[in-house]
This record gives sequence, structure tokens and C-alpha cells, in this order.
Amino acid sequence: MKRKLVCVVDYGTSNARVNAIDVEDGSIAYSSSRKYLIDDKGGDYAQISAQEIWAFSEASMGDIMAQVTQDDEVIAVSYSFFGDNLVPVDARGEALDDCILCTDPRGGEEAAFINSCIPAQEQFDIIGDCYMPYKFGAKALWAKRNAPYADKIAFYDSQQQYVFRKLGLPPVNDRTMAARKQLLDLESGVWSQRFLDVLGIAPEQLGSQIVATGDIVGYIERYGDVRFGNKIPVIAGGHDCDVAMIGMGVIHEDFDAVGDITGTFDHVGYLADRPVNLKKASATTPLVSYNGPFQGTSVCLGAFPTAGATLEWFMREINEGTSGTDYDKYWSRACFDGKGSVMVVPTLDGGRGRIDGIGVTTTKADIFKAVIEALTFENRRLIEDCAKVKQGDIKRVRIGGGAANSNEWMQLRADISGVNVERMKNIQSSSLGGAVLAAVAVGIYPDVQTAVDHMVHVGDVFTPNEEIRRKYEQKYELYNKRRAEIDKGMF
Repeated sequence: MKRKLVCVVDYGTSNARVNAIDVEDGSIAYSSSRKYLIDDKGGDYAQISAQEIWAFSEASMGDIMAQVTQDDEVIAVSYSFFGDNLVPVDARGEALDDCILCTDPRGGEEAAFINSCIPAQEQFDIIGDCYMPYKFGAKALWAKRNAPYADKIAFYDSQQQYVFRKLGLPPVNDRTMAARKQLLDLESGVWSQRFLDVLGIAPEQLGSQIVATGDIVGYIERYGDVRFGNKIPVIAGGHDCDVAMIGMGVIHEDFDAVGDITGTFDHVGYLADRPVNLKKASATTPLVSYNGPFQGTSVCLGAFPTAGATLEWFMREINEGTSGTDYDKYWSRACFDGKGSVMVVPTLDGGRGRIDGIGVTTTKADIFKAVIEALTFENRRLIEDCAKVKQGDIKRVRIGGGAANSNEWMQLRADISGVNVERMKNIQSSSLGGAVLAAVAVGIYPDVQTAVDHMVHVGDVFTPNEEIRRKYEQKYELYNKRRAEIDKGMF
């Protein structure tokens, strides 16, 4: 019997990756990726070539198909997409500019305009959040007002829609990527006319068809120039964090775990089996909620936006080297024992970061240790935010993404959070979630829970060291005081 594989195209904020996932056990059979070049264009803008988004996934798919043997059968293509991105396209569906990334702040004036037109509480009621410069609608309004190609914009695509256009498929939004446009009425599941009137955008310019995350959106025989040999279904896929929750088995609110997706952002959250609007209930919660991948479900999510960026900054600017050997040097010397005077507050967004406790004997290794501790303190804050609103206890954290590669960091997360940390056997959680959806869509499994039972597995479990946990409890209290000073502008 042939091994059945799902090719999952996983678009991150730094690279395009294709993982061929075995639907029997959720393992990765083949993998290929290519790193984007992020162009800041000055002024802290952040964008990547729309052509590279497509071309890199096409090249990586070619690598996968070159490895597939006669004992393998590719049964579907599925997707995971990073959110809050914009690709302006013309009437032919061709990109007019680069893909504007989720971290791009150019829509500052436009966000202020939206906020002046729609009061915060009304925004919470409709979209479950309040506007900031990096949100999709602010970027769309910026392009409409300022881009030299503004008169040619026919559609405001997400990267999901743009890629589907390249495949000759309908440019649909799945439920989660539609919600990440922050223009969707979460209660009705259609575009909010209130927001569209303010932006001056027609609903068809955002995409008239919104589908379930696990829906089949069409069939293809080739991925660009890469041939499959037969027609295979394409699964809509969804926002990377949301399909990652599926890939970690965190698909019911009463499950005693939350999911932690590490990377450029550190995201912690869960899926709820009900409609949830956290901001509408409490405007002060740092979490957001929006339409989940399945009908009647919601995503509840917290994020620390400069997690990976802080570590990259340290390696680039202080260590002056970013190779794997450079990282290994610090991890091999790190001793996370709760001791040390150096403390970092990693709020690098807006230039609000801070380093305290440096002396004449402080080393780069001391600062590295403090950076990792600080990012882990932020992770605990996210877990605590989830605990305040989640129905059911949090007794464990399931983790995937790049940080999961470090045993030392996994143990530190357990020691600081005080709960068990479960590292997934396949840490490419977004890809695995996309494969789970595909396995159900093509009939390998009757439902998502059954697919999760077969494909999603915990690898290693890290339990808190009580003695070290007590030391970090004191340090965490001090950290929160320093963090509060930053938030109040007390530098």
C-alpha cells in the first residue's frame, strides 16, 4: 500500500516551506523551504515580493515532488498562511506591489481615521478588536490613498487569495483569514458594511466567497510548472496560528491545555466550541478572539510580537553573528537557575526595550540568558491571560515552532510557568494542522477529532523543577514591575 501524503504549503513571515505529511502518523516525509528577503523600504515598512511568495512555494513544491517515490501518493495540497497581510492586485489578478506584512506600520494615519469614525466599543462589537496601524484595513486604506498604483487596485487580497489566483482557483477567503482582515462582522460572518463605508471599499474587492478552513476549493494537476501526474484537491487552509492549534490537538475549550506557537511572534491560545468575543465582554483583555476554522467555533489568542525579533536582535547586534554555531555557543553555556542581576524587558516595538542590572563583569552570555528569561516571562503572561477567560483549567502547554528545538528553553518554560510543557512530536504544527484538515476533507478520517487522534502526538514532556520555579517566581514579580514601568512610559 502506498504512503499517502499531504503537501502543506506553510507561509511564514520569514520563509515559504512545503512539508509532505504522512496522514497515517502525522510525520514529515519530505520538507523544503526558501527564505524571503524582507524589504523595509525605509520608515520601518515591511514587505516581501508577492512574486517571491509564489515562486518560492513553487520551487519548494518542486523539491518535494522530486523526492516523492513510486511508493508515495500525494493526495492533496493544503495551506497555512501568516495573517494581517495585504497584496493589492489589478483586475487581471496580478500583484501591483509587494505583499505588505503583518508587522508593517504604515497605516498609522489611516488607523487614526478609522478610530475617529468608529468608536472603540463599536469596533469591539463588530470585529472583536480595535484598529492599529498594522491591521489589514489600515493598510488597504493607505494603499487606496497613497500608492502610485491606487487607481489600478481592483482587489485587496490576502496572500491566500493571491496564491489561489496563481493556481487558477477562486480567490476565496477561509473563515480565519477573512477574520484576520479585521473587516468581518464576527456575528454575521459577512463583511461589515460599517467598516466598508468608512474605507470606501466594496465587499467584492475583499472577496465575495468565504469558505470553511477545511473546504476543498478546487482541483489542480500542476502547481505552477510542477506536475502531480493527476488531479488532486486543494484545501483552503487558514491562518497559521489557528491551524497550528489543530496540529497540536487543542481543539476544544474544555481540554486542559493551551497551544503555544513560537516564531517571530509568540502566540498562545486555544479554540473554543462557541462564538466568543472577548473584547466585547472586556475591552481591557490583551487577548483577541475571532471566527474559528469550524462553524460555530472561535479562536482565542494572545501574542507577544517581538519574541523572535528580540532574540534575532541580540544575535545580530550584540553577538554580531547569527549562524547555528553562534546560537549553539550560547545555549551550551546557559544555566537557567533563577540567579543573576541582568534583566531585559523585550518590548522592542516602538523602541521601548530596556536592559537593567549590567555591571563591569556582565558578559554577552548573561544578556543572552536575560533575553531568554524575559521572553519566557512574556510567555507566562500570555498563559495567565488565557487562564482568566478560558473555560476549564490549564494544566499543560503544548508547543511547536522553532523554540521547541531547545531542551533548555522547554525546561525553562516549565519552570517559569509552573505547568507541564509538552513538545509535539512534529513541531511544524501549522503544517500538521493543514494536513489534518486535508485528511478529513478527502475522507481518510471521518472527522477532525479522529484525524487528530491518529496524526497528532506529544514527543517530550518537561515538568517544573520546584526549587528553580520558586526562584523564578520572585524574579517574575520583579519583571512585572519593570514591565509596568515601561507600559506607563517610566524609562
